[in-house]
Amino acid sequence: MSVTDIVSNMELSIYPIVALVLFLTAFGIIGWRALSKPRALSEHEAMLPLLDDDGEASAYNTPNGKGVSRG
Repeated sequence: MSVTDIVSNMELSIYPIVALVLFLTAFGIIGWRALSKPRALSEHEAMLPLLDDDGEASAYNTPNGKGVSRG
C-alpha cells in the first residue's frame, strides 16, 4: 500500500469547510469591531500618521489637503 493510496482514501473534505468557517468568523469579528468603533476615535487614528512629535498636525499635512508653505 503506497502513500498515494492512503491519502486518496482519507476523508479530507472537512478541512476546506473548517478553513472557510474560521475565515468568515475572523472577517466578521474584524468588520464588526471596525464598524462599531466611535467616529471620533477613527478620525483620531486616521490623523496619527500626519501628527508631529508634539501631537499637532504638520503645516504640510492639513486635513483639507492644502499645505501651508513655510517660506
